[in-house]
Amino acid sequence: MDQDGLIALMKNKIKKIFTKKYGKWSLNFLFFRVVKCFVIIYIPIAILAIISESSVKSNKYAAILLSAHAITDYDYWAPPIAFLGSYPAWTFYFNSKSFKTDFIFSATKKDFFKVLKDEKYQSIVLVGHGSFNSWRATDSLITNTEVNGFKDKFEKKDGEWFQLTCPSKDFDPVQLGELVMNNTENVFYYSGEIAADIDFIIDALTGFSRIKDQTYKRRKVMKPAGNLRTVPES
Repeated sequence: MDQDGLIALMKNKIKKIFTKKYGKWSLNFLFFRVVKCFVIIYIPIAILAIISESSVKSNKYAAILLSAHAITDYDYWAPPIAFLGSYPAWTFYFNSKSFKTDFIFSATKKDFFKVLKDEKYQSIVLVGHGSFNSWRATDSLITNTEVNGFKDKFEKKDGEWFQLTCPSKDFDPVQLGELVMNNTENVFYYSGEIAADIDFIIDALTGFSRIKDQTYKRRKVMKPAGNLRTVPES
């Protein structure tokens, strides 16, 4: 078979895949439905988020660190997808608290510690792999040990900490964010051992509703209401 014949065969196979019925719908129908929803719903909301961001006069920022470590090292497709899914809801959320947002793509260990040092960043969102005591930046794992070693070089933050990673317990009873934030009640992370994709999707679309709900429920079980947890100096 010559090259033209091979190209024609491939086009025919792709056409069959998209026109074949999978239950009631074809992939072709689903694709254009998604595109239509994106144009009609997402783009206007994203424009409103841009306008909202530009209206914030405060110099306080929320740093949203998107790791490119998804399946393998340097999965550069992951941060743009996370950004598209979360930009409107997270922008509205932080703008409502008089914070601007700074999405940091393929965030590295250097980016993380730069955010800790910079006083304009008072809220932090970590997205990617991690655990109770760690977050996997694009190039390196960051743990309580590294943050404790850096504690004399930054002032603790007054905003909120959202860690959208798995919450499995490690070696330290202190959660990573509790070493960074002044008020440990503003440290939010998932319950259990594993955070599923549905957790991330809901929080991306709703402005952290799921991670907050799990944190509040966990606190009701762990301690009396109003009893602030203190973090021991290490």
